[in-house]
This record gives sequence, structure tokens and C-alpha cells, in this order.
Amino acid sequence: MDGFEKLTELGSKKIASVTHIPVGHVDSILSKEFEQFSKPQFLGFLSILEREYKVDLSALKQEYLFSIAQEKIAEKPSFEPTERSLSILDNKKVLYAISSALVILLVILFISFINFSSSNEQKVEINNTAIDQAKKNLNLDTPVVANVDEPIGNNVVESAEFGQDTQQDNAAPLTSEQVSKGNGEVQQQNTQAIRSTEPTMPLHLRIVPHGKLWLGIIDAESHKRRVEIITKPLDLDAEKEWLILTGYGYLDMECGDTVKKYTETDRLLFLYEHGVCQQIDEAEFKARNRGKLW
Repeated sequence: MDGFEKLTELGSKKIASVTHIPVGHVDSILSKEFEQFSKPQFLGFLSILEREYKVDLSALKQEYLFSIAQEKIAEKPSFEPTERSLSILDNKKVLYAISSALVILLVILFISFINFSSSNEQKVEINNTAIDQAKKNLNLDTPVVANVDEPIGNNVVESAEFGQDTQQDNAAPLTSEQVSKGNGEVQQQNTQAIRSTEPTMPLHLRIVPHGKLWLGIIDAESHKRRVEIITKPLDLDAEKEWLILTGYGYLDMECGDTVKKYTETDRLLFLYEHGVCQQIDEAEFKARNRGKLW
């Protein structure tokens, strides 16, 4: 008895209760209704059946691949050139010829314009006579004397740090209480500025399927289980810890600001905790799930 006959004798309801594959999908597999599945989905279901029942379904897999290949050949349209398509090609040739002629004409006009502009250029000679005359008219023998008689006050100190003058005699000394209060205000302002610039990255966990995807989701703390069959992205509470079992591995796992893509036909096992999602093996999954795979 081959693997397919064994599954047929078991029946779709019993297989669905063990593998968590929907009963309708199991019926379609046993009836060989291949058009009901996409390629990743069908191969994923076969992998689950082979693993759970220790059977070889390679013959069924080849039959499915041959079926979808025949469908692609039947759907491929045959192309025969028609009179309309030939007329379109002729029109394209005419347009291409006109475009080429216009480009050549524009290049000729551009070259002619450059030659015309260069022939009308005039050389400008600088007359140095006026410059020499201006130099002679300048009175360079009169020395420039700075006024140094203006007294400089001893009580004025120029502040290089702030760019302003301060009066030393009129400045009152600061008390130790004022100094400590000023330092405390500056430190508080610096702390607030640092806190306001700290980036905050919210926790995020999303599963994006590449088709219809079966999911087994377990709360890692309460060990409550639920089954989801999704075709659209599913968001989970990123504040909790999760154990995740997939029907097959065609999906994207978005965790925080990272996205990891999976393209495997076998099922995948994940552990999400402390904002990190990682792929684990069956041994660790069972250890986290009280010795059970599901």
C-alpha cells in the first residue's frame, strides 16, 4: 500500500484533526483537485502529511507538477501576426524615420549657430593708460597716523567669549547659593535635552503570508492555543511572548524594524520574546510548550 492509499483509507476528517489542515483542503488533495491550490500551498500540505504519517507522496507531487505544467501550456496564447499588427509596425518605421530626420536637422542648426556666434566675437583690449594716470593722481606720500591720544579706561575689560565690554568695578560678586542654583538649572536643562533626543522604537510583530497560511499560535506564558488561517498580514501583541508554528515556510516575519523573508516548503517554528523573534527547532519548541509540539 502506497502513501496516498494510506491517506485515503484514513479519511479527510481524521487527517484534519491530526495535521490541522482544513477538511476541505484534505478532501481536495485526496480527490486530486489540483486547481484548488497554489504551488507553495500544495507542496506545504504534502510536506505536513509526509512528516506526520511517514509516507512518501513524491508520486502525487509529480502528478501535481505535471498538471500545472499542462495548464500553463494550454493557457499560453499563440501569436500570429495580423494585418493590423503589420500596419502598426509600418507606422512605427515611418515615425522613427521622421524622428531621425528631425534630430539631424536640429544638430545642423546648432552647429551653424555656434559658428555664427564665434565669428561675431570681438576682442576687448584693456586700456592701461587710464590706470597709470589714476596711479599718478594718488597722493601716496602722506602718512596715515592713528589717533593714540584717546585714553583707555582701566575699568573696561573686553570679553572675548561673549563679544561685549563689562564693568569690573560695578560687578557684584555671586554668592555660593546663586552659583549652585545656576548649576542645578543648567544640569536640569541638559538632562531634559538629552531625554528629548532619545529615540523610541515601539515593539512590532507582524506575519505576512505569501498565500493562504495555516498558523498555530501559543501564548508562551499562559500556554493558550489558537489556530489562524490567514491570507493577509497578521499583527500580534508585541508586549507578550509567543510560540508560533506555521503550515509551510512561505512568509515574511516583521519584528521591530527588521524584516526576514522565508521561502521554505517545510513548516517553521518561531519563538518571540523580549522584542526578538527567532527560528527554533522542535526540541526547544517542546521544552517551551510543556513537551508538546502542539
